[in-house]
Amino acid sequence: MKPDPAVLEEHSTPLAARAPAVRRTPRYFPCGDGHVFGWYHDAPGAAQLDAVAVICPPTGSEYTRSHRSLRHLADRLAASGMPALRFDYPGAGDSPGSDLDPDRIGAWRSGIRAAIAHARAASGRSRVHLVGVRLGATLAALASADVEVERLVLWNPCVKGSTYARELRALALAAERQTCDIEGALESAGYVMTAETLAAIAALDLRRAVPRVRDRVLVLGRDDAASDVSLGERLTALGIAHEHRQAPGWAGMMAEHQFTVVPDAALDLIVSWLGDAAPRAPLAITAADDPGARESIELALRTAEGNDARIEERLCRFGADDHLFGVLTRPDDSPERTAVVVFNAGAAHHVGPNRLYVELTRSLAAIGFACLRFDLESLGDSVNRRPARENYPYPHNAVADGKAAIDFLRRRHGYSRFVVLGLCSGAHTVFHAGLELADDPIEEIVMVNPMQFYWIEGMSLDTSRKFEDMVQYRRSMRDWRRWLKLARGDVKFGRLAEVLASQARTHAQSWANAFLEAFVPERGPRLARDLHRLFAMRRRLTLFVSEGDPGRDVLLAGAKLTARRAIRDGRIGLHMIAGADHTFSQWQPRREVIARIASHLRDAALSYNRNGPV
Repeated sequence: MKPDPAVLEEHSTPLAARAPAVRRTPRYFPCGDGHVFGWYHDAPGAAQLDAVAVICPPTGSEYTRSHRSLRHLADRLAASGMPALRFDYPGAGDSPGSDLDPDRIGAWRSGIRAAIAHARAASGRSRVHLVGVRLGATLAALASADVEVERLVLWNPCVKGSTYARELRALALAAERQTCDIEGALESAGYVMTAETLAAIAALDLRRAVPRVRDRVLVLGRDDAASDVSLGERLTALGIAHEHRQAPGWAGMMAEHQFTVVPDAALDLIVSWLGDAAPRAPLAITAADDPGARESIELALRTAEGNDARIEERLCRFGADDHLFGVLTRPDDSPERTAVVVFNAGAAHHVGPNRLYVELTRSLAAIGFACLRFDLESLGDSVNRRPARENYPYPHNAVADGKAAIDFLRRRHGYSRFVVLGLCSGAHTVFHAGLELADDPIEEIVMVNPMQFYWIEGMSLDTSRKFEDMVQYRRSMRDWRRWLKLARGDVKFGRLAEVLASQARTHAQSWANAFLEAFVPERGPRLARDLHRLFAMRRRLTLFVSEGDPGRDVLLAGAKLTARRAIRDGRIGLHMIAGADHTFSQWQPRREVIARIASHLRDAALSYNRNGPV
């Protein structure tokens, strides 16, 4: 895995951990007829400033990729004496709703207005600064026309919505598969936009906006791309004081989740610039928290079968120091129901890649399962308690944190049966949780697209590329156009030879392991021995694997005979999801895997209730 030296070095100190006494409080706060989710950051011990900041995130895939950096920004603002609120728009992140709801632009602007009102109530400050990122910057500027703010930071704003819409279409065209069957909708980078939403975005234009800003505006551009000067011209024409600066680090902030790099220079610039405008808070300032804020909400859902269901979502802090955070989604308080514990997928926070975990847990709750989606310490919103690396998909504390989650559900909520589920690195974690937590009532281990059964510190993701490459070459062998490329000499023969040689070695080792499995099982491969340990504990193992993903090959390469026999006799369930990529970034395969997991767990729960786990 490519490291982020500032984050993964053994003794490095995350910036959030260096911020003194920052207090982070999750809550739902009122927005229209419902609520949205947010985090309020403050530092009571810091010299207080008479202002509060509201952070307006980007949308789509940029939201999940920037999540880590915006948490760091909120921490730095709070540590400087300026409380900060970051939140999820309606239909995004942990907030109620979905991409398919109507009037997304109106709902997102309403969310910003609600966040401003909540920030004022929670902080006791009247001065509000808005910090918007990408499309969030565009929305922040538009929302300021509704509610006047003190200062406005527009970080790499989408000046013309039509340009942004073209970018989304280009990303959609670059995707290998087009699977969305919603008429007129655009599926781009793992998120769906209805025709109405896309048209509304395309109609946005900051050159026609009239922000209401008492003091001034900072337009913060990226240092690796030219900025649109038309926004500055518009602000000048309106007589709004403004300045334009550039800061490095945008590309690192928006990298794949496990490779993100916090843009220190940009965050420091924002904190300093906002702090310059805020006087010290008067001694008499008091915070009267928003009476509408709460720790749980009810949601109305419709199941895939067309049935109406009501579920509850509750914000949870647990672990030895309440250092872990998760969202408990459940149909009711019945402790006899099975609880599903959902582990981080890679370094994406608990909403999951493409918001998969939110959709999955709500769907499971609608058919009777309690689900806890949570962050391991060092990932997402479970911030390190002491200086340590963060954002590493395979933290050493993963199984211990999983046990803390199970203990919390047992002791606080009375659940007595558990399924552990995870995607990618989360699949690795649940496999080892099943092996190590022998005294916990785990009925089933659900691995979604596992890449490794055994991760060794310092291992590169390239160790699994051999499986992915072979899958691609197998697919190519069925495509006559690829044979024409081979005949023309357009194929990289060196790479082809390398992959084939690697596969030959893998197959040879697999057959050698199979011999040991059959005749000297005590000396057989580690995976075969560990599978037998799981079976002895009567724990079922189920894999959901995307078409083209290496999970099945990884399983069979490590325990050929044991795995094949277990698949035949039902001790291992194997479900292949056609047309899906590794993180289910397409609409239809995402619907499919959610439906398949729900159907499987519903059927398995009946078996557990009758006979106990197989």
